[in-house]
Amino acid sequence: MKKICFITTTYITYRCFLKDFSIFLHNTGEFEIFLICGYDKTILTDVPDFVKVIQIPMKRGIDFAIWRPVIRLCSIFSKENFDLIQYSTPNAAFYASVAGWLCNTKNRLYCQWGIRYMGFSGWKRVLFQWIEKITCRCSTQIETESFQLRNFALKEGLYNDRKSFVTGSGSACGVNLQKYDRSKRESWRQEIRHTLKIGNNETVFVFAGRLTADKGINELLEAFLLLREEHEKIRLIVAGGMDHYHSLNQGLFSKATASDSVIFTGNVENLEKIFAGADILTAPSYREGFGLVVIEAAAMGLPAIVSNVPGQIDAVIPGKTGILCQVKSVSSLKSAMEFAITDQVFQTKAGREAFRFAVDRFEQRKLFGLLLEQRKRIIGSAEKSCR
Repeated sequence: MKKICFITTTYITYRCFLKDFSIFLHNTGEFEIFLICGYDKTILTDVPDFVKVIQIPMKRGIDFAIWRPVIRLCSIFSKENFDLIQYSTPNAAFYASVAGWLCNTKNRLYCQWGIRYMGFSGWKRVLFQWIEKITCRCSTQIETESFQLRNFALKEGLYNDRKSFVTGSGSACGVNLQKYDRSKRESWRQEIRHTLKIGNNETVFVFAGRLTADKGINELLEAFLLLREEHEKIRLIVAGGMDHYHSLNQGLFSKATASDSVIFTGNVENLEKIFAGADILTAPSYREGFGLVVIEAAAMGLPAIVSNVPGQIDAVIPGKTGILCQVKSVSSLKSAMEFAITDQVFQTKAGREAFRFAVDRFEQRKLFGLLLEQRKRIIGSAEKSCR
């Protein structure tokens, strides 16, 4: 069997984006699967039995002791002789690409699920741009999550056309249509609205993601609270855990938590039910590799309002399945939200088109098949060149 190793900074990335794909690979009987990530106690109960887990000192955020994970990875790569290492998330990708290059690992696949410096400025942008360039240079192939993100990277000179590709229509893992089952929307809608005490005649916006500034949560709260002054029967569901609390506008956050029109659910396992209880997704992020929540919401029949940034716009057809707004603009976001609630015909039609768009282009099993063939092709090409 071929040995493939997934490398992520934290286990949660594997669980959210790679777990289902690793099960798909395992079921082919062709791969021995490894996972390298930072220390996490939940791995002991959550990871599939067939995955061989190696935990090393690795964490999110700026860490100047980069030599420790790089040396540890070099030791692992030399011992295991993987046929393919696949890495994602900024820190893990940087460490793994450098270690793989030093060990001359045959296939070093960087899954570029976003470009972190896109939302930065000044020295921080320069630093993370430098890190991204090194990661790309030390990788043998780069699988970009969306076409617009790839176009941005090509213009930035991060890599050339031959070294990079997008699989299928993009996305890291597609949408699981068994989980996001639109046929259950009406029953789930009644359940969620009853639980959250939302009236059937109220229009509900939903946000799903980490509560941090670069997800556009500050602009969303401000735009919604302004809109609420003009429209009484609207609500906002905010589904996601706190991240970088200091980045939130504390005044806005306090005002929103005190309002009965904004519902904070925290992290949820049943996001499909939350989407079923809503009418319109709002995703005003500053940067994204691909708008995964956009196609997940689309699978439940929700149109989306998304910021006009690479990655996000690959998950909608503007004017047909969703509306674009300017990034970091409260007025643009508010206008898009107002249009969505006042034009019921558009809302209904866009929801239907969004569902078809998600099913036709991003169904998970179809994407997994394409990802599998791409990885077999990469491994096969390397073996031929060694003969």
